[in-house]
Amino acid sequence: MANSDKGFQIEIVTPQKLYFSGEIESVTAPGEDGLFQVLKNHAPLLSALKAGKVKLAMADRSEQTFTISDGFFEVSSNKAILLTENIA
Repeated sequence: MANSDKGFQIEIVTPQKLYFSGEIESVTAPGEDGLFQVLKNHAPLLSALKAGKVKLAMADRSEQTFTISDGFFEVSSNKAILLTENIA
C-alpha cells in the first residue's frame, strides 16, 4: 500500500497477533518520559513505552484509542512498529 501525502505505515504487534497494520496520519504513545507524537517524516526513533493509552489518527479523520502494557516503539523511513505484551 502506497503512503498518502500525509500518512505513514504502522504495525502494532503483540506476541499473540498482529493487532493493527495500516496507514495513519499520527500516533501518540506513552513513552517512559511522557507522551510523544509521531507524524510522517519523523526522524528515526527507538523508545521504551510504559503502560497507557495509544491514539491513532487515521487518514479518514477518525481515531482509534486503546490501552497497552509496556513495550517498545520504533520509527524509521516512514514505517513504525509498536511492540507490546497486551492490548485492551
